[in-house]
Amino acid sequence: MKKIILFLVGIFSFIIFTEAQKNVSFFEEHIDFSLGNNYFTINGIYSFSSKTGKNEVQQIIFPFDNETSLIDSIRIINLNTFRNVEYKRLRNSVYFKISVLANDTVDLNIFYRQKISATNKYIITSTQSWGQPLKKAVYTLTTEKDLKIKAFTYKRDSIKIVNNKKVYLWEKQNFMPKNDFEITLND
Repeated sequence: MKKIILFLVGIFSFIIFTEAQKNVSFFEEHIDFSLGNNYFTINGIYSFSSKTGKNEVQQIIFPFDNETSLIDSIRIINLNTFRNVEYKRLRNSVYFKISVLANDTVDLNIFYRQKISATNKYIITSTQSWGQPLKKAVYTLTTEKDLKIKAFTYKRDSIKIVNNKKVYLWEKQNFMPKNDFEITLND
């Protein structure tokens, strides 16, 4: 019986979440990744806008590759108000709400880190749940110059050496991710 109730609550929450996304657009992200000091660090700016010309409140589930108990230093800041956004940890995600004023945008800074592993993953396929591609997505990865990377999910656009570090760059337009962003290290 408990499983049935949890299943129905999950379906109901998904329907409400999906319906609300018709009113708010997730249209752009700029993510700075780094691999160093035993951590995979993610520091991103995510942009949302109202599609309706009315004030909207949007519930957001932000997914992680690991359980949240393994995620360190989670911070969410509304860059329009410079206030922390309260969130609730779920098993593999955090849940929070944002308010988007009519005909306006909201930019969020989301920062977290997790221990480096053989394959370091950032979930971007969740973009599909918004029903539209990102107008723009920019990803950078900074590593030590000597770090050996075996593979990336997406082919990089460029690489530079800056202050004895490698900086990789990906720039996407009208981007609907089919795969998550993965960085596989040499054994």
